[in-house]
Amino acid sequence: MSRLSSTAEKYEEEEICKLSLSEESTDNNIISEIGSSTPTENLSDNTYALEEKFDKLLVEAIDEAITSLGEPVKNTFYYRLENDLNIPKNEIPQKLEEFAHIIHRIFGIGASRLEIMFMKNLNSKVKAKVQMPEYEWPVSKWIVMEMSFVDYVNNLRKDYELKH
Repeated sequence: MSRLSSTAEKYEEEEICKLSLSEESTDNNIISEIGSSTPTENLSDNTYALEEKFDKLLVEAIDEAITSLGEPVKNTFYYRLENDLNIPKNEIPQKLEEFAHIIHRIFGIGASRLEIMFMKNLNSKVKAKVQMPEYEWPVSKWIVMEMSFVDYVNNLRKDYELKH
């Protein structure tokens, strides 16, 4: 009888060990799933929030520059942009290249000055650093640049997202 009880005890111990091991692995799987999905979700939520914030700052910077041309010009510009060219004001960041092309078509040579105003306004709002070319003679960094408005915004966006 002692031999039977000893075998039964061993069997019970083995079953308890198996059960506890399977519970631990299930717990570990749950913990690893929680641990891996939560930061990823938080990271993507955070990235999305940063993109939205940057886009809002970009629209504000553009709006300030367009407003400097006067209220009638601003209202006409946004009306034509949305109704004739299918770019609502809040979608400018997603259609930046198309927007830059339109600015040049509408304002001609004056578009470059507007783009400089856009960049200055955005730079002051974002407070990020984009590597600007250096020149030996005194010229504003905003006048002589080796990158387009679209390139500048894309570089500033990357810098902004890295720092936040």
